[in-house]
Amino acid sequence: MPLIILPNAFGDAATNMALDAALLYTLPKGIAAFRHYGWTEPAITFGYTQRIAAVQTTFPEDLRLCRRLTGGGIVDHRNDWTYALALQTDLPAAHTPATELYATIHNCIQRALEKQLIQSQLAPCPRACGKRPAKESAGPEQCFVQPTANDVIHPNGTKIAGAAMKRTREGLLVQGSIDRGALPEDFDFNSFVETFQHVLSGELAIPIGATADLRTLFDSRRIQQERERFESAAWLNRR
Repeated sequence: MPLIILPNAFGDAATNMALDAALLYTLPKGIAAFRHYGWTEPAITFGYTQRIAAVQTTFPEDLRLCRRLTGGGIVDHRNDWTYALALQTDLPAAHTPATELYATIHNCIQRALEKQLIQSQLAPCPRACGKRPAKESAGPEQCFVQPTANDVIHPNGTKIAGAAMKRTREGLLVQGSIDRGALPEDFDFNSFVETFQHVLSGELAIPIGATADLRTLFDSRRIQQERERFESAAWLNRR
């Protein structure tokens, strides 16, 4: 039951979302996969349940908009560090309660930040500190404007990291984002990701492993099908 670390990749919005979705639906039995990736176009992704009309009024027309498979709010990918974690359903971690797994992943991010002397904490539940939940706020939910419970934040409240999930009978997908603007200019992302991956492996009890051929993890036909879905107007405008 290895955690496979995939190479860093760059793609447009539809391709990035398609690869994540294909991993969720087609990973081999007992496999977990972690990848982080960049963007070849200025892009905004938004949660599965969000309304496209509200998103369109919030951002310039020249940005690529793409509806995610996962929930959550709007994420601006123009200056973020994006990652995905896919857990095949036979893994015990794939059945961890969502709030617990969310906190676990973000605790791992905290520990990786701490190694570079960056203080952070997990955001409290808005109701616990007398604030209105994001869904009651005006306008569409924006991931890095309205922190939710267990997001990674600076002590001053500035959000550093958030994530969203999708659970299916095939497994669990986590899509996460770290705001580069919330970190120092000299922040060492290479060191960060190495620490993050190893801490995450330990917390999930899934040892980091390898596969002789990474192509066995990707179903090219499914990737193309997913890409067509994420590019389609029907998917973008479904709500």
